[in-house]
Amino acid sequence: MKFLFIENDALFLNKFINFFKKSGHICEFATTFREGYKKINNYEYECIIIDLDKLNGDGLKLVEMLRKDSEQTGVIIISSKNEVNNRIAGLDAGADDFMGKPFDILELNARIKAVTRRKIRQFKKELIFGKLKLNMEERRVVADDIPLQLTKKEFDILLYLARNKNRVVKKESIAEHLWGDHMDEAASFDFIYAHIKNLRKKLGQNDCGDFLKTIYGIGYKFESY
Repeated sequence: MKFLFIENDALFLNKFINFFKKSGHICEFATTFREGYKKINNYEYECIIIDLDKLNGDGLKLVEMLRKDSEQTGVIIISSKNEVNNRIAGLDAGADDFMGKPFDILELNARIKAVTRRKIRQFKKELIFGKLKLNMEERRVVADDIPLQLTKKEFDILLYLARNKNRVVKKESIAEHLWGDHMDEAASFDFIYAHIKNLRKKLGQNDCGDFLKTIYGIGYKFESY
């Protein structure tokens, strides 16, 4: 999964981001309202953690703006101001959960899992395109009733393209989705070409349709009507 922390406490960020990265998640961060707003508008996240103490009163505004554009992203507010009226204000603004400081990293991990599970159940947990089925909760792909053995990156690319079906997705966007703020660690886009090639081969072997279209010089499109 991909998370965004809107927080400017360096010690907090290092501790929590390192924990979630070790669990295989992509973690990004923003330290200001402007930076957080830009990331929320440009990229897709499964869960966003917002520290109200660090945004000079703009945290709730950011939650409200996010909710106008997306209901599927999980939002967790953290704050040292854990009084009832503050919790109610955060939840009324559109947050899915509110955590008072201090808290244990394992509890935050459990809360994130609970929020993302609820979102998957609330919205579609399975995408179906003819003989192709993508189960987001189980991270499983079935083609013509036969389970496909995909790598984590292959699944992430396929799901990302499928969620943006019939839209051209740039190679840079795919790389950013897979690598987050560390996309510059990828020396080239060769890894995307390789994953797409493997996906086409696995989909073709099960005769479920040619969904992945190359838009030369730009990127790819998951085509389904």
